[in-house]
Amino acid sequence: MAHSPDLLLSGTQWRLPRAVVPHRYTLALEPDLEAASFVGHVVIDMTIETEVETIVLNAIELDIQSVRVDGEEVGFDLEEATERLIVHAARPVGTSDMEITFAGTLNDKLRGWYRSTFTDAEGVTRTIATSQMQATDCRRAFPCFDEPDFKAVFDITLIVEPHLLAVSNGPEVERSALDRGDTGTSAGKVAVRFAPTMPMSTYLVAVVVGPLEATEPVMVPRLGGDGPDIPLRIIHIPGKAHLSAFGLDVGAFALRWFQDYYGIPYPTEKCDMLALPDFAAGAMENLGCITFRENLLLADTTTATQFELQTLADVVTHELAHMWFGDLVTMKWWNGIWLNEAFATFMEIACCAAYRPDWLRWTTFSLERSMAFEVDSLASTRSVEFPVEAPADCDGMFDVLTYQKGGSLLRMLEQYLGEEGFRAGVSHYLRTHEYSNTETSDLWDGIEAANPGTPVRRLMDSWIWQPGYPLVAARLDGQYLVLSQQRFAFGDTDDPTLFVIPLHLRIDGDELKVLLDDFEMRLPLPSADAAVVVNAGGHGVMRVSYDRTLRSRLEGQLGSLTIIDRYNLVDDAWNEVVAGRLAALDFLRFVEGFAAETELAVWQAIAIGLRGVGRLVEGEALDAFRSRVRALVTPALAGLGWEPVAGESDLRAKLRGLLVGVLAVQGHDADAQARCRVILDSDPTSVDPELMAAAVNAVAAVGTDADFDRYLDAFRTASTPQDQLRYLYALAEFPDAGQIDRAV
Repeated sequence: MAHSPDLLLSGTQWRLPRAVVPHRYTLALEPDLEAASFVGHVVIDMTIETEVETIVLNAIELDIQSVRVDGEEVGFDLEEATERLIVHAARPVGTSDMEITFAGTLNDKLRGWYRSTFTDAEGVTRTIATSQMQATDCRRAFPCFDEPDFKAVFDITLIVEPHLLAVSNGPEVERSALDRGDTGTSAGKVAVRFAPTMPMSTYLVAVVVGPLEATEPVMVPRLGGDGPDIPLRIIHIPGKAHLSAFGLDVGAFALRWFQDYYGIPYPTEKCDMLALPDFAAGAMENLGCITFRENLLLADTTTATQFELQTLADVVTHELAHMWFGDLVTMKWWNGIWLNEAFATFMEIACCAAYRPDWLRWTTFSLERSMAFEVDSLASTRSVEFPVEAPADCDGMFDVLTYQKGGSLLRMLEQYLGEEGFRAGVSHYLRTHEYSNTETSDLWDGIEAANPGTPVRRLMDSWIWQPGYPLVAARLDGQYLVLSQQRFAFGDTDDPTLFVIPLHLRIDGDELKVLLDDFEMRLPLPSADAAVVVNAGGHGVMRVSYDRTLRSRLEGQLGSLTIIDRYNLVDDAWNEVVAGRLAALDFLRFVEGFAAETELAVWQAIAIGLRGVGRLVEGEALDAFRSRVRALVTPALAGLGWEPVAGESDLRAKLRGLLVGVLAVQGHDADAQARCRVILDSDPTSVDPELMAAAVNAVAAVGTDADFDRYLDAFRTASTPQDQLRYLYALAEFPDAGQIDRAV
């Protein structure tokens, strides 16, 4: 099942020759924000590994003006089709340098070096030159060896108007005014030079220039006092400093926590986090200069919901996790991007669980894993890792199978090994490969080296190279528990896929770990009436199907099960409905047994199922369904009350909002709908954010054209990124086809 690195890297038409290796870029870029253009100059220090007739590197959408090699002007060809710059310079083995002058456009494609715009307080459109180099767009900003294993040092200077803020990967180390008497384009500008970076990949280069502001730095101690403190700033458009406190708090916590977890100091000198008006990705882990969408870095904690703040914390911690796993140690080629993202997803949850234990982040991560299950249950799903030849082929990896399934696989491995064994393996891997590039198998080997006797590579290869995930069936055979596995599918299947499954069992309260690496396993039970929880703790990437006897025993003792065990029971049952193996009515009867449930995660699973059942019925059946929803939800909401209670937890407040939404929308409760409209008409600063968010969606679900106009205006004039997206997404909840057409 493991794939040879030679096979993965065999697409030579997409790979640069390895005869020339860059070591250092000395780069100067000068943007003209008004004209949306730039000029540049780069010197690349190289080693010639084998004698060459030409030097081949990457460039696209650049006007190459001259090329000199070792001081001698040489000819060149720019091949647009292959995005390559062919430099005609024969060189023997040894060292060499190449100097290139060029010009380009600050494009509107949100890739390479591009322009982002915003409207300031005076109504004037302002422009920022910002960058997004992943996966292969650094070549749009300057000629370079644009592949992840060509790591090099970047010594960057930005030539800018004095009133503009310029930032890059390293801290600013020098600023010099250019001669105003100069008749060139640089007259009156300043040259801002940044400290050279550690060796890193081109896709991590960041260059940003614009009318921006920076917060005062928060100084974060470096691990063991090994070097100066780390200055942490948030950079934003003017007027948004008041939205930065939460992001700074998360970032400072994460920098301390990750240094301790990895046992390795933060690998560069400073950490800037930039909130950008136009950004295609959620965020990007540029070394020391991380870029974000505004809603994932800036927030008003008095009006944001718990989910909105948690999402922000998730993304900040995800990107900071990459400073070590991704930036310090980097994949050799784009087939490994899944591991970068899966590991950062795992680490974001671990860090957020430490930052806010009351959010129960590992429990709520189960809902995200379920979203990955939905995709992975389809016949058209893919394996987590797959061979990549063209860099664009890796675009398909940026999905729930990489982030949520991949992160879940790492959590499953961690829980099987134990947290300390897993952590020791990760630290060993990072120390062994720092400043270099790796294959996926290097991580498994590093973890296995720290956990001798555990078949880490065999276990993980069975998951990352095979699509799908298992359904583990549990049945009684006398006094034996029989466990079997089959790949889960929506519908019948005889798929022969076999997974190596680390299983956690709880039998009459006792915990047991087993490795299910065959299609069936038999285990003796301590008694004929033993209660069995399969996938105890919910760490395994699987669904579980119990026979009637085992399920009934669990239903009879719901109160003794953990939150995640109860969540899994509901989530697995709903997916039995989707797969056609359980009637929707039986699911409804099953969840009615959870009337006394008080935990958010379990109600989230119930709400997903109820929403699905509601889409299966109409007419009198829909009316009957709504009545049963009201009967289920009304007592639970009454137990919480409609008004927040001083000192209550974030998750209790979030549960209130969830129940209000289910009652008003799935239950179609007229009183709840009317109360939601009152909430919507209230001053947002006087209403609990969870109730306001629920009211926004509940009113939209029965909204009029006048409501639609109101929401559209609220989206366009929102004072925070969270409010803007809340109203934008709610446009899709309106019931009339004409309203949906308008939203589209």
